[in-house]
Amino acid sequence: MAKQPRSLYGKVAIVTGATGGVGRATARALAREGAKVALADLNHAAIETAAQEVGSGAIGIAVDVSDLDAYSRFIDEVEGRLGPLDILANVAGIMPVGPFEEEADATTARIIAVNLSGVIHSTKEAARRMKARGTGHIVNVASGAGWIAGGGGATYCASKFGVVGYSESVCLELRGSGVEISVVAPAVIKSQMSAGLKEVKGVRAVAPEEVAEAIVEGLKNPRFAIFVPKSIGVMAMMTSALPYRVRHSIARATNTDKLLLDVDKGARAAYEGNIATLAATRQGQAARAPQASRNGEATNTETKTAG
Repeated sequence: MAKQPRSLYGKVAIVTGATGGVGRATARALAREGAKVALADLNHAAIETAAQEVGSGAIGIAVDVSDLDAYSRFIDEVEGRLGPLDILANVAGIMPVGPFEEEADATTARIIAVNLSGVIHSTKEAARRMKARGTGHIVNVASGAGWIAGGGGATYCASKFGVVGYSESVCLELRGSGVEISVVAPAVIKSQMSAGLKEVKGVRAVAPEEVAEAIVEGLKNPRFAIFVPKSIGVMAMMTSALPYRVRHSIARATNTDKLLLDVDKGARAAYEGNIATLAATRQGQAARAPQASRNGEATNTETKTAG
């Protein structure tokens, strides 16, 4: 007999990257299921607006997921306002593209901090709390690039491969604890992040709402790997079993070897520029932090929180 889908009604859920396409769509989808949703993103005004759009008592809190101390305080605040955490959806991510040797060190550090370190840290924080209660579900959004590498996004691919490997290892450790973890692997998503990218042969681009629906379905009927569309899962599993020479031949045939290199730079200019600015700002703050600490000054100048 098939298991009944789990109800999400009344569950306390965190969604990061909640002003972006997938994050906002996921927050809305969870709210429709009756969950109490906390939205998180960098921009104070934008996250409050997003929370108002979601409605249903949703709250918006500005936080940089790469600021690990601030992220922990953010989870504390959510639990203080909405109750014990039941669902964590790590959606926040960035995808600067281009030749690997031309990538600025600050950008490399920012990708790893947001896409991987934030996921690792928050997974630990959430799992500790959930294990104490014997229930909970963590959803880490990776990418098809977490299984199948593409040229022009070396650090991005590294971060997403890391999310997949980390989540699988955690899944093995969580067995029997009552806490579950899923990893979501979308294809190219129709959002600002994919601006200027060309299509991959044989794989259709997906709307943010499709990814959000898959996340909610995975929470109601838990499983580890969630591919959007499902066809990318078939490709990922088949590709993983092939010798690298064959895999690379397929990459050339499907244009994934140049997917993130052969782009419309004009269409991506605004997105790439914003990421570069944030990366440089964060690097500057990190460089100033030791001196500020010696002077007895506060070192956290970027993160703000608000209800």
